[in-house]
Amino acid sequence: MTTSQQIQRVLAVGVIALVLGALDSLIKGDGAGLVGALSQTAAPWFLLAFLAGAATSDRRIVLSVVAGFGATILALIGFYFVNSLIFRFGSVSWLSRFHYSLGVGKMYFELALFSGPLFGAFGAWWKKNLSMAPVVALGLLFLFEALARATQSKIFAQYADPVAAIEVFVGVLWTVLAFCTTRMLRQRADSQKVRQIKVLEPS
Repeated sequence: MTTSQQIQRVLAVGVIALVLGALDSLIKGDGAGLVGALSQTAAPWFLLAFLAGAATSDRRIVLSVVAGFGATILALIGFYFVNSLIFRFGSVSWLSRFHYSLGVGKMYFELALFSGPLFGAFGAWWKKNLSMAPVVALGLLFLFEALARATQSKIFAQYADPVAAIEVFVGVLWTVLAFCTTRMLRQRADSQKVRQIKVLEPS
């Protein structure tokens, strides 16, 4: 893959992340109920950065780090952009609402400074080495967050158990799918190596 193709892929991942963030905000709506409680989870954002890093990795971890960071930031911008359209405060201009929405999400943007590059790098690590370690670690994050929410959550307390159960399910599902995908990619890589060896062998 050429450098220009990698850059195009990073840009495509950024656009997809922006759209996903906007859709997340639309689905959340006013933030009430179970959907609102689910919107407070962090692990899916880590997964987004991981997938962005894996999608853009081609032996250049820098691009994966940039993709993980960019995907997280753009998804947050998309989220709060739609948020500023949903909530209205009298005659306040949209620009002021958007600025206020971004301010509300300041903590998440600060977290993205670390989580985006980190999980983008994890995605590159997985793609390059086909190691199960990063995908298992990501699955465990879903489980740990579910445990923390079930035992300590004060926000949306009545939905703590359902949200925890959903996170456990997603974490297990992700781990199983990632395991199957990794195994398939390993088999494909081994088959390619065997074909290359046969080609190089003298007839």
